[in-house]
Amino acid sequence: MGSSRSPSVRAGDGRGAAPRRLEDPVRFVPGVGPTRAAVLGRLGIANVNDLLTHFPRTWYDRRSLTPVGRLAVGQTTSFTGEVLTIARVGGRRRGAARVVAAVGDDTGVVHLVWFNQAWMMRVLGAGRRVVATGTVTEFRGQRQVVNPEFELIDDERAGELLDAGRIVPVYPATRGVSQRYLRRIVRAALDGWGECVEENLPRSLVEAGLPPRRAALEAVHYPPDEAAREAALDRFRLEELFYVQLALGLIRRRRRHGHRREPIRAPRRLEEEFVRSLGFELTGAQRRVIGEIHADLASEAGMNRLLQGDVGAGKTVVAGVAMLAAVEAGMQAAMMAPTEILASQHHATLARRFADLGVELALLTGSMSAADKKAVHARLASGELRAVVGTHALIQEGVSFRRLGLVVIDEQHRFGVRQRAALVRDGHAPHMLVMTATPIPRTLALVAYADLDLSVLDEMPAVRRPVRTRLVPPQRREAMYAYIRERAMEGEQAYLLFPVIEDSDAMDVESAEAAWRRLVRGALRDVPVGLLHGRLAAADKDRVMRAFAAGDLRVLVATTVIEVGVHVPAATIMAIHHAERFGLSQLHQLRGRVGRGGRDGYCFLLPGDDASTESLERLRLLVEQSDGFRIAEEDLRLRGPGEFLGVRQSGVPGFRLANPLRDGELVERAGREARRLIDADPDLATPDGRRCRRYLRALVTDDVALREIL
Repeated sequence: MGSSRSPSVRAGDGRGAAPRRLEDPVRFVPGVGPTRAAVLGRLGIANVNDLLTHFPRTWYDRRSLTPVGRLAVGQTTSFTGEVLTIARVGGRRRGAARVVAAVGDDTGVVHLVWFNQAWMMRVLGAGRRVVATGTVTEFRGQRQVVNPEFELIDDERAGELLDAGRIVPVYPATRGVSQRYLRRIVRAALDGWGECVEENLPRSLVEAGLPPRRAALEAVHYPPDEAAREAALDRFRLEELFYVQLALGLIRRRRRHGHRREPIRAPRRLEEEFVRSLGFELTGAQRRVIGEIHADLASEAGMNRLLQGDVGAGKTVVAGVAMLAAVEAGMQAAMMAPTEILASQHHATLARRFADLGVELALLTGSMSAADKKAVHARLASGELRAVVGTHALIQEGVSFRRLGLVVIDEQHRFGVRQRAALVRDGHAPHMLVMTATPIPRTLALVAYADLDLSVLDEMPAVRRPVRTRLVPPQRREAMYAYIRERAMEGEQAYLLFPVIEDSDAMDVESAEAAWRRLVRGALRDVPVGLLHGRLAAADKDRVMRAFAAGDLRVLVATTVIEVGVHVPAATIMAIHHAERFGLSQLHQLRGRVGRGGRDGYCFLLPGDDASTESLERLRLLVEQSDGFRIAEEDLRLRGPGEFLGVRQSGVPGFRLANPLRDGELVERAGREARRLIDADPDLATPDGRRCRRYLRALVTDDVALREIL
């Protein structure tokens, strides 16, 4: 059913003759006002545009009205009839007060019931016609519908129904905002501000069959049929995907053409000596990726590359090779990690091998003394220090490099576009290699990292064996602890992981602290057991990790602070308690912490006593599957990509409707169009380009790199 324009929504909005704009505060929409506007603010609706793009979460098909006489108990449907009688029933002495309206047509009668809503007596009256929707129940032999959605209608308005007789939107809502109310103010906004909606996609896309933006908004909120609704949804999904890829594509072009990079062409003598010192052969994947890196470093465009690889695939070795290339070319190299534990781990892994080559590798973290940090700062600024590993401390005020040629960023998902932009200073940009152990399905990578080239380490070193993963039911836990004790007494080490640090009334799970107390007094009482979590002071965390790495502690009870970077070759067991509370990709990364020293690794998954059947099925995927990409795909299918991308690309437009895992064809199409526009109109100066620039500027609020470009 097409929409009709109601005279009621044409009423004055308090703005006089001022022209309407989508940026108008939502209080100007008929039916809103200041009080309701404050409530809508809880839904993120501040202006008219926010209201128009407050998309439904689902739709009810209410195109068919059931005759009252055919209403069946248990049926959820829409029907229409005349209010025959209405009365208030009951009260304080007789239970909850009810308003009961008898509604009938030529086929029968049904009762509409509202509890403790006496104001219904003022809304409804005998002789009024109503269309209602709800679930039919039976009470004392009579059919009734409790708290139905309803609309009052008359002959003139029979074609203007918003709650029935059509495909009806169901919106994300909040307390004090009903679905009926949202439908009416969205309708009012479409009628009053619809002419303000401008096209925001390149003409080629719209001319290829996409519905125009104004028509698509109408079809999403009040679709005439399913086909029109799906076409409109695809249009908005494509719009989201297009603008994410356009934003990152502009950043990518700026880096390639707007920043000066010195080519790095080293004789690779240091690389050869470094590889020989490893004591094992590089995998074919490592050799391939190193070749891609050298090609980037030698090119005028420079390197902006994402390196994906499972835990243990050898990313640190590749990073070390890249850093040595910069040093050998007379430049400086820096590696940035998200945590002090990870930075210290990388430093410990590379520093000795670098020193054997005559290259000093320094460490810079926030917990270092002011004097030590100042000394590192001075040596970086003078150029005396050529290689450094650090945390965010590397991009703090006061840190400068004499000739920074390469930056390696580990665990890319902990950083965003803004942090990478902070490394570009005075128009000079270092070559950039960013790494992640989180496998990313291709369609998601095309969107999440459209500003980067992609390399994948898809081959594991021969010394790495698959970690054997087992589900441990409650009745087998003591046997598992006995096995851990036995292996620990023979020199092996184990992680026991818990989701929270301390007990809480809000979560019915055992905490790391409580488990540590239980185990040191019980099953592991004669085994050195340490405790590690995020609330410990940096010095205490470092002390515990050093003791575990040295073998002085055989078992480490911990939270996910050990998720990245901890490399202990003797660790062979990972036991994850309340495993259903972790994401699949996170569990996969955690089990990658064991079995790294040539011995078999075991991962025990201990679900909570109240874990659902669905949760257990998720965990069984880890038992059966060792392919990180397959696991990541399933994890993202279950959780959706919103959080996944939001953490990585702060400041870049995100997703509400699009899902790159589901919408692969739209991802490809949006990427082609974004690249076509940038290649043909890099300054966004054509009519299409100016239109896209205006819309993108409205989306981008706090991203430094994008604001400079736009």
